[in-house]
Parts: sequence; structure tokens; C-alpha cells
Amino acid sequence: MESKNYSKREFLKIAGLGSLSLIFWQCYDFKKEEENELLTESDSEPKLNSNPEPKLEFTDKDVIFITRNDEKYNTLRQGFNKRFDKFPKTIALCLTTIGVQAAVQKAKTDKLKISVKSGGHSFEAFSCGTDSMLINLSQMNKTQWLENDEVMLQPACLLQEIYAEFLPKKRIIPAGSCGTVGIAGLALGGGYGFFSRKYGLTCDNLTRIKMVDGNGNLIDSKENPELLWACRGGGNGNFGVVTEMYFKTHSAPNSFSSYRLKYRNLNQERFMQLIQAWFNFTGNLPQEAFSAFVLNGKTLTILVTNFLNHNATFESSFDELKNLSDEYKPTYNQPLANALKRYYGRKEPLFFKNASAGLYKGIEEIQDFLPKVFEKVISNSGMIYQINTLGGNIQNSDFEKNSSYPHREYPYLSELQSYWDNASAENKFLTAFEEIQQLFHSKGISAQYRNYPDINFPNWETAYYGNNYKKLQEIKSKFDPEDLFSFEQSVRLK
Repeated sequence: MESKNYSKREFLKIAGLGSLSLIFWQCYDFKKEEENELLTESDSEPKLNSNPEPKLEFTDKDVIFITRNDEKYNTLRQGFNKRFDKFPKTIALCLTTIGVQAAVQKAKTDKLKISVKSGGHSFEAFSCGTDSMLINLSQMNKTQWLENDEVMLQPACLLQEIYAEFLPKKRIIPAGSCGTVGIAGLALGGGYGFFSRKYGLTCDNLTRIKMVDGNGNLIDSKENPELLWACRGGGNGNFGVVTEMYFKTHSAPNSFSSYRLKYRNLNQERFMQLIQAWFNFTGNLPQEAFSAFVLNGKTLTILVTNFLNHNATFESSFDELKNLSDEYKPTYNQPLANALKRYYGRKEPLFFKNASAGLYKGIEEIQDFLPKVFEKVISNSGMIYQINTLGGNIQNSDFEKNSSYPHREYPYLSELQSYWDNASAENKFLTAFEEIQQLFHSKGISAQYRNYPDINFPNWETAYYGNNYKKLQEIKSKFDPEDLFSFEQSVRLK
């Protein structure tokens, strides 16, 4: 994809809603049922200038500043979650890195906090703030192929665009599958999907970044390796605006098999039998496989995927689950591009509350109170409890050393989801949602996934970042010393 120069009129015409760091199942339409650079310890400070460049020349081909009276204001501020309605004072619609630098310098001059929107999929709408500056990156979606099958992606490249670009070249990165998610929000908080148990998290395949810091300076992680460490799982919008992301890529598999199992009209006893059987099966998954356990009302869906050529031995490994199912639909050896499109999900904004419900090492940590979770989910129509498999090569010790993502030891990630059609139903759903979250918290489930935030998490700093939070604060103080990049759960200055 080539970047183009636009007139102001053309720029505003094409600029619209970008694309929550939704990764996988939260984008599935349930109504249809269907060179890692090593981080080196150094006592030297990052190569920063204490002040921005005094004169930065830019035009409206770099950035357009939009206020509340402009025609495109409402479109450009909108995110994927209709539950939020935020009104930034200024929207900086950026097309180039120079435009981002100009926007940051203007925010600093105008004393405005900054939020950063690439895809707009933040569960809690952290990518937009009221009475602040919104840096909208939706037009920065260039792809550039480099030597050794490395690729540079700009922050607003959507996953569906990435797969469309990569798969004809028979390359992949281990990303999610929700098509309208932007790569920046996904990768900077971790990022997982069908291929992560083999190749690591999305952030583990990030080899270099370029970022505009809180002074409007362009920083390259080649000269500042601790910034790359921070951006491998340290969350987006904490330290500056990432404008270029470099990834190593992998050979794409030749095919993709999926196996969908359905269980209907569950009661508590059958639910407990099935979740135990699922944990037993997933404890020995090959790295090429993935599974999701999705309770939606009294219906349970279990998805199993495998990107090795289908073989009967693998399929027989979940015979117990097949024998208990009401419906079993295998799809063998699909072309990868066709298979992934099944999970691209909804494109339109909707009302929802989604959040991490904890990372686990096994069923033992949650077994005692799972019956209560089951009863609460089935009594609240529109609520979903889901568990996804991590583990595999995500637990690679080199990945752990070279990234700020703190939860490598947990092979399971759970999520609570809730969807409704009308704004009037919000309070009912949020109350039920928080009751379940409090149940998990009261039972000691405290590790949470940064890309699935919840505004109500106590001690969110360590829940998201574990023992890495203090180091992230130090890095924040170097690149954003005035706390320009600030939202409800952004990394704080010390």
C-alpha cells in the first residue's frame, strides 16, 4: 500500500471511523453462531532532546486539526463501543509522522492531554478523551516489505488488510482474527490468536518501532532498546505515538482445520463435566493448535483449530468432548485465507462491556466457584464467559526476558463479555457484569490482560503489568516527562 497526498477536501472525504484491541472471539457474531532484538541492560540514558524542535514545517498533507464544528468531527471521534460518548477539544487527523509531531507539539502548547486512536477498539474507550487532543491515525496504514521477509506496518493497518497483503506472499505474523482491529493497539498490549502458541505473541515478533515522544521528537528503538521492551506488551498510548512497527514474519501454513462442538440446554452438572474435560484436553495441545471454550447462555461452543494438515490422531485427542456434544462440525484443510475470514466479525459499532476475567494456570484456581459463574451467566441473556488457550511458545524464556508482557506462566486467558441492543439496558448489564468480576476478584484471580481492560479493576497497575510496572514508570518519565499521554489507566509518572 502506498501513501498518497490528499487535498483537505479529499482527506476529509476518505477519513472516517477507523477500526478495541479485540483479538478473537469478541468479534465473532454469536447471533449467527457461525532478529527479535535482545533487550540489553545499559546504564546510559535514551538519546532524547530535552525540548522539541523549535520549527517544524508541516502542511495539511501531514495533519488536519479538526474542532467540534467540523463536519467529520463526530465520525472521527467515534470508537467501536457505542457505550461511550467522548468529546475531544481537538482532533488531529494525521497522515504522516511529521503530522504526528506537529500534533504533539500543538497539544503541548495548548496544554491538552493526548489520546491515540488507530483502530478505535479499546474496550473502555481509552483511545479517546473529553476536552483533550485525539490523535487519529486511521489514515496511517502503509505496508512496506523489507529484507529477509521483515515488514514495516503503520499503526492503523487493520488485521483484514494485513492478511490480504501477507497471505498471497505466504507469510503471517501471529496476530488475532477480528478483521477491523488495528495492529498498534493489538501488538502493543500483547496480541494473541491462532498462531501464537507456535510463534509467540504479536509483540514478541515486533523487532523495532519508531515513536513520537512527549516532546514531539521522533525516537527509534534501535537507539533506545528499553523502549522496544516497554512496547512489547506495555500498552499503547502510554509513552508516545508509535508511527512505524517492524515485524519478523513466518511462513504461512498451507491449510487450516477447525472443529466446532456444540452443547445445548446445559445444567450446572453438565457444565462442570464439560469444562473439566476441556481443561484435560487442552493441557496437552500441540503448539499448532488453539482452543476456545465459550459459554453463551445455556449453550456452550468449543472451538478447536489446527494449522497442521488434518490427521485422525489429533482429532481423536478430544474424543471425550465429541462424544458428549450435541453437534460436531469439522472443517478439514481449508485454505488459510478462507478460514480466517470466518472470524473477521462485525464491522459496525455496538453496545457492549467486555473485559479480562483473569489468567489461570489450570481449572484448580477457579473450580470451586465455577458453578456460581455458570448460574450468573445463564441468568443474564447476552452475557458470555470465554476461556482461550495461551501457553506453548508464548512461554519462551527469551520472549519473557525481552518484553514487558508479564503473564507468560498462565496458559489460559478468560474473558467476560456482554452485549445489548439499546442504551436503556446498560445499567442492568453492567451491574450483572460487575457482580461476576467481583466474584473472581474475591477468589484471588488478579492477573489480567492489558488489551482487555476493565475500569473497575482494583490494583490495575500490577494486574496488567505485574512486577514490570515500576520499570514502565521509569521509561514513561524519560519519554513523556510531562504526562501528556494520559488516560484513566495509563502508566503513571512516579
